[in-house]
Amino acid sequence: MSTTIIAEPQQLMPAYNPIKYIIDNTNKNEPGFRYIFTIYSATGSHIPANVVAQYKVLPAFSTGYGEQDISKLMQSLVTFDESGIGTLSYSVQESWYQYDVDLGFEFVDKKTYTNSLLISGVNVQIVTTAAHGFILGDQIVITQADGGVANPALEGLHTVISVDSATAFTVNLNYYTNITDAAINGFINYADNRKTITLDDELVIDKEVFNGAFNLFINNGDNNPFNSVAYLGTSGTLLMTSNPYPQSFAPSTFVNALFYYNLRVYAGDTYTVEWYDMDSNPLDSQTFTPAADGIYAVFVGPTALVAEDYIVQIYSASFASELYYFTYDNRCTINDDQLIYLDRMGSWQSFAFQLKTYEKGQITREQYNQHIDGQVVSTEWVGVQLQKGFRTYNTNVTKTFELNTNYMDQTDANRFQELLTSPQVYYYSVDSNKLCACIIENNSFEVFRQRNKNLIKQSVTIRLAQQDPING
Repeated sequence: MSTTIIAEPQQLMPAYNPIKYIIDNTNKNEPGFRYIFTIYSATGSHIPANVVAQYKVLPAFSTGYGEQDISKLMQSLVTFDESGIGTLSYSVQESWYQYDVDLGFEFVDKKTYTNSLLISGVNVQIVTTAAHGFILGDQIVITQADGGVANPALEGLHTVISVDSATAFTVNLNYYTNITDAAINGFINYADNRKTITLDDELVIDKEVFNGAFNLFINNGDNNPFNSVAYLGTSGTLLMTSNPYPQSFAPSTFVNALFYYNLRVYAGDTYTVEWYDMDSNPLDSQTFTPAADGIYAVFVGPTALVAEDYIVQIYSASFASELYYFTYDNRCTINDDQLIYLDRMGSWQSFAFQLKTYEKGQITREQYNQHIDGQVVSTEWVGVQLQKGFRTYNTNVTKTFELNTNYMDQTDANRFQELLTSPQVYYYSVDSNKLCACIIENNSFEVFRQRNKNLIKQSVTIRLAQQDPING
């Protein structure tokens, strides 16, 4: 193999972080050289029909390495899945993708000759240092070491008129009238700059991505950049959420709160979700067994048996997560509204809006002024009471809600910015028992700090993602 891997992503990577491969190749100084990165689904064969994407990359100017970031491609292959919100746990295969990469290269096909030029009949015969692969009628370009000074007629375009052996062939040039120095070396390539292509010089298999974006500042429970080992297999201990696990960062939860943390699961393993009180006494539990490898969204909010500060742990025969802490908010409420949002690591979190909620609507109308026919009474035109001049032909209503939080601690104040910037948000009202897609209207925010403001509360304006249909 002529390809060497200089750098590659970890086994499991967030799709919205750089996913860069850097490789080197011993042929990088050949004419027309390109590195080739071919992406396949890990479940398919490495055949052209199964290619997801292919990139041909010039060597980097400073190092000669081939560098390719495939994060944009991976982002198009993963998405969110809200279909199981309201259940205990569900598969989110759309949030996870497993792929292979073939690392290869291409360059202009070049054959070298170093032996003296020979005679075949009356024409020039060339003997290459390795098998040439030419056939009768091929158009070739000959480049001599001296630039064609001694044998100018041999320099440039010629046709192969006979193939004499694996390393010898004859071109359409009279030896006796055109060759003055038979000992000058040179090289040959196809006239159409045909290339030698190797697609699978080095293989990378079973890499994984998920619908996440890791940020060290936001994921403040981790002291190092993203480490896939912490989320995989028997050595993993972390769930795929931007909420850190230590007790000092416990988010607030509440009755009917919908929290779902993502977990990398393996087919056939039975996983147990255990709720404990703050003295480590069991409160509730559930189990599930995935049918295939991938990611599960696991409910970690309070159940009917949990109405206090609590701890959640997920474990199987070969896996045990960290203990994730939650503080239970049992204050009296005016409204029991909540927004469920997609966090940076692809899990679903919930935020309570327990104070006053204001529902408003904005109406737009389109009208035109039409002719009024009226009627003739006793030879005099008079109007008709119910006929219209101005007619409304298109009415739209856009509903917005202003939601207000209760007072919160610093952890929830930090979480609030994630809610405001999340692209996927759902509004849930206990009164209506409906989950509605919505859009955050706020375009700016301030992260309050308890050192500056002891009593922190926030408000948000949302717009329902579906308009009320109006007949006419």
